[in-house]
Amino acid sequence: MSAPKILILQNSPGAPAGVVGDQLARAGASLDTRLALGGDPLPSAPEGYDGLLVLGGPMSPNDDDDYPGLKAERELIRAFAASGRPVLGICLGAQLIARAFGGTARRHDIPEIGFTQIELTKDAAGDHLMGGFDTLPRLMHWHYDTFDLPDGAVLLATNSVCRNQAFRLGQEVHAVQFHPEVTAEIIRDWLRRFRAEGVSPDAISEDEMEAQMRDHLAAAESFGRTLADRWLALVERSRAGSAVLSV
Repeated sequence: MSAPKILILQNSPGAPAGVVGDQLARAGASLDTRLALGGDPLPSAPEGYDGLLVLGGPMSPNDDDDYPGLKAERELIRAFAASGRPVLGICLGAQLIARAFGGTARRHDIPEIGFTQIELTKDAAGDHLMGGFDTLPRLMHWHYDTFDLPDGAVLLATNSVCRNQAFRLGQEVHAVQFHPEVTAEIIRDWLRRFRAEGVSPDAISEDEMEAQMRDHLAAAESFGRTLADRWLALVERSRAGSAVLSV
């Protein structure tokens, strides 16, 4: 069987697949990355791909007027899910998944920026991606929006700042509000971009972020690699099932 092919929707030049993408490629996946809101054409259907990864970005998930491509992303998310192909959404990607299936995305009460603690729910125990962890490391966040769960979603992770941190729809669709893909370079680039735009993320200083990276980034990157491996295993299981059905 050929290498699994993953479509990656990158919503900002500064928000690449990072650790997750590197691990998928290292494990043998073929990656097709499209700058989804930057003019790259998107496929109209999931055929030819085995999984969909939807990344983060600085825009609101409700910015359809300024970013009409968000509608096409939601349509692709639904099409991949309907075909039984696994979908993984990160931050904005998670919010788009929630919207794609009837959930409501909205501005959160406070921004969540930096490495924060996340607790697994009891329903995470049997999940393909989130099961089997006693605890999670502190994981990176950078978001101003949140979402309400769509009907039928299973909450997998939560914390006291933002209730909906990870969820699953069916067995193939997963969404995480945190950033398992980040590297030190990505985080520092986000800080530089905010400075260049004259915006200061008042929730955390650069010195505090550097201190958090020293304390938590290595464990967070390890978790990101594990998450990528588990998601690719889910993609492979889905492919194997589809191959059996097509014989």
